[in-house]
Amino acid sequence: MSAIFKQNASISVPGSEVPVGGSYDVVVCGGGPAGLIAAVAAARNGARTLLIERYGFVGGMSTSALVTPISEFRHFGKQHIGGIPFELLQKAAELGGANVTLESGNFPVNDEILKLAAQRLLLESGVTLLYHSWFSDCVVEGDRVTHVIVQNKAGRVAYEAEVFVDCTGDADLVRAAGLPTTKGDVLQPATLWFQLGGVDTDALDYLFRDAVDGMLPVSEVIRNRLLELNEGGEIPIFGGPWINKFFHDGMVSINILREATDASDPEWFTRTECSLRENLQLIIEILRREFPEFRDCWLAKSGIQTGVRESYHIVGLYELKHDDILFPKAFPDTIAKGAHVIDIHASDSNDQNGLVIPRQEYNVPFRCLVPRGSVNLVTAGRCLSADGPGFGSVRVMATCMAMGQGAGTAAALSVKHGYSMSAMNFEHLRETLMTQGAVIDFDNVVDPQAPIALSTYPAVRACG
Repeated sequence: MSAIFKQNASISVPGSEVPVGGSYDVVVCGGGPAGLIAAVAAARNGARTLLIERYGFVGGMSTSALVTPISEFRHFGKQHIGGIPFELLQKAAELGGANVTLESGNFPVNDEILKLAAQRLLLESGVTLLYHSWFSDCVVEGDRVTHVIVQNKAGRVAYEAEVFVDCTGDADLVRAAGLPTTKGDVLQPATLWFQLGGVDTDALDYLFRDAVDGMLPVSEVIRNRLLELNEGGEIPIFGGPWINKFFHDGMVSINILREATDASDPEWFTRTECSLRENLQLIIEILRREFPEFRDCWLAKSGIQTGVRESYHIVGLYELKHDDILFPKAFPDTIAKGAHVIDIHASDSNDQNGLVIPRQEYNVPFRCLVPRGSVNLVTAGRCLSADGPGFGSVRVMATCMAMGQGAGTAAALSVKHGYSMSAMNFEHLRETLMTQGAVIDFDNVVDPQAPIALSTYPAVRACG
């Protein structure tokens, strides 16, 4: 018998007592690039820290969605992200799972090795891990969050803390706390990354050069043929394709699949996951048929989830804007730097929109991470407060990691000194970050040369 659902139906759920699983100084929700770094930073600054993660490993988009390289730690040869994020990549490199020598600062990672490197970094720093637990709700008393509630195999469990860091990507905790968020009418599309074996990587060697101005090489031959197939209705819209060698001969990691979705809408995102897995099979068949380098390829791995670029943003104390990227401001509350090209993936075509390369690294103010009205809740990662072009640059993982160090450090200082997130002692925060290797000098802003505007991409970097 098929189920029949009443529109807008609801039920009453009897109230129940939720056990408190523990009390901490800082609780970080989400163990992606921003969250795992935030947890390490909080713990190293003396806070008893709990990291809550829905999977059985950390790394977020870099591990669950296979996104590589991690962009970007350097810009025009100058390193602008250091501290804990760079330490993590060095750990992965020592295990053979990252390359931190590339001049562009776009560092390839092996997702399996990064999982281990990140786990070691967290445990060595004294972070308590809670895996297989999904953020469910929170408790607010007055203007403060007092507990988060997670759902796991033990049922509903609450955790108490003085300060909370929302690194869920979708501002889940911020929304549950009743603080303001926003979401655009058109979101950047999602991508299902995958890894192939059996590829003639010698023949594709020209694609494995370092990025130039933050942009990876793209084969003009492959892209143009895929455009013809798309115009003929044989394949859906796509991006790139960006084809990266994956540490071993014959192995590549590919970013090509693209689909409009809203990852905060579970029903829509479920349809997206199903659609992209079908499209993955189609694309592999096309690669085998059309390009001799892929004739014998086989699917080694796909992301355990589709990679998400954008959903909710907080309404922060400051919104990072287009001009803040291209003409850097000397923000006294700088806690991270970015330099990635403004890169807005089109959700309805094969193109990138609004492409502009900053001439100089820019400053990310702490206020972008603080929801309006927040006392003891801060964010880090892609849910920060930014307009479309600003977000198009700042969303990349290396910058999210740097934001994580800033947020985690602020959380620990808040516990120790009683600072409100909306009234943070910026000088104390910056001094602490700099002693721990973060690159946050904000008074080096010069009048940069005109940014590099691109009318097409990836054609300007195409090869082959």
